[in-house]
Amino acid sequence: MRFHHLIIGVCICLTSCYEEVLIDEVDTGVFELSVSPEMQNFLYRSKDTAYTVQDPDLMLIFQDRRTALREIRVRGRTTLDYRRKSFGVKLNKPIFILDREGKAYKELHRFKLISLSMDYCYMNNRLAFGMLEQVGVMQLFYRYVHFYINGENQGVYLLVEDPEQYFLEQGSEYILRRDYHHGIEDSEYEPRQYNIPRDTYKARFREIYELLPDLQGEALFQALDQRVDLTHYFRKMGIDFLLKNGDFTDEVFFYSQLRQGHISFRIIPWDYDDIFSTYPHEVGRSWGIGKQFGNRSYDTQQDIYDEIGEKMVFSIEDDLDYAIARDSFLYARYEQSLSEWLEEIKPGDVDALFDRLEKELGPYYLEEEVITQSQYDLHPTSPEQWQANMAEKRIQIKDRLEMMKVRLQKTNNQQDP
Repeated sequence: MRFHHLIIGVCICLTSCYEEVLIDEVDTGVFELSVSPEMQNFLYRSKDTAYTVQDPDLMLIFQDRRTALREIRVRGRTTLDYRRKSFGVKLNKPIFILDREGKAYKELHRFKLISLSMDYCYMNNRLAFGMLEQVGVMQLFYRYVHFYINGENQGVYLLVEDPEQYFLEQGSEYILRRDYHHGIEDSEYEPRQYNIPRDTYKARFREIYELLPDLQGEALFQALDQRVDLTHYFRKMGIDFLLKNGDFTDEVFFYSQLRQGHISFRIIPWDYDDIFSTYPHEVGRSWGIGKQFGNRSYDTQQDIYDEIGEKMVFSIEDDLDYAIARDSFLYARYEQSLSEWLEEIKPGDVDALFDRLEKELGPYYLEEEVITQSQYDLHPTSPEQWQANMAEKRIQIKDRLEMMKVRLQKTNNQQDP
């Protein structure tokens, strides 16, 4: 394999400044985990529990070179029960990996290697991230990669920049992953500039939900907008509706920023393996529904329509989305947000997204080992199944975009004098 030297100097300021870093001329995105045979079998068979991999033979190799591995952790919730595990990686020194276009290198200290075990034809996350990028919400680096364990091909993985690394780069001091019932999961705190106590950040996040039952209309909008970037949140909600995202409450990170001297949160969406769902998550599953407005439950989709009307909100499982759907002032602002970004997206943009997806994922579907590994996933796959799914989803997204535009136009016509 051929290499060339990149000297890190003044013009490229990275954390490994003045060190010599080797970068491949051809980046094939190959990762290999080296562990003992006993650990390999344990990784395949373990279920239910996330854990840090501890093994005397442990190494993570990228592009045939050993990385400066600090920690690799088996992660995820439902995917823990699958043979192909997902991993969270922390490095003492960064790797440099090419972006999806092959034009620029990204420096990464921390990232996730997502197995896509529940991601139909390995494309749902990529499609959703692409649409989120279109509306300016997805900021994380991501790309498909190869992953091996002790020389055994594990199939196609999606590498995603660790949200915690991203928030540090943005100057934030606190990030959390929202859990059900506005709980806090996977939070990280690193005071550097403002030295605001961790509990103050947590309390500010909880205020978002505590004020929901007590305010309404413009007062509610103003109070929420001081605490969370509603422009970003509205756009995420719109993409969730477009893609029929069936599982979203615990799939979003909130990271802190200071706006006019007050703590506010922006969001990073996460994990879109359950899109194009028939029903939202709350139908028939009351355990995850927020309780700020009392005990809510929905046995059918019609129960949701009976409560909030046929709004362009796919799920009201979380209390914040529920409040936006039921409050006429908030919902009007949400529809205004939809109108703004829907005007920017053309059918050609959808075609371009699918063309890029085919270019990125297509080579993996030429590998027999990738197809063989899919037997361990929720849905075994094949090149024919993938191509059929691509064609179907391309049409679905275009049709739903057009439907949303028509519905908004009707609403605007009804409001005109």
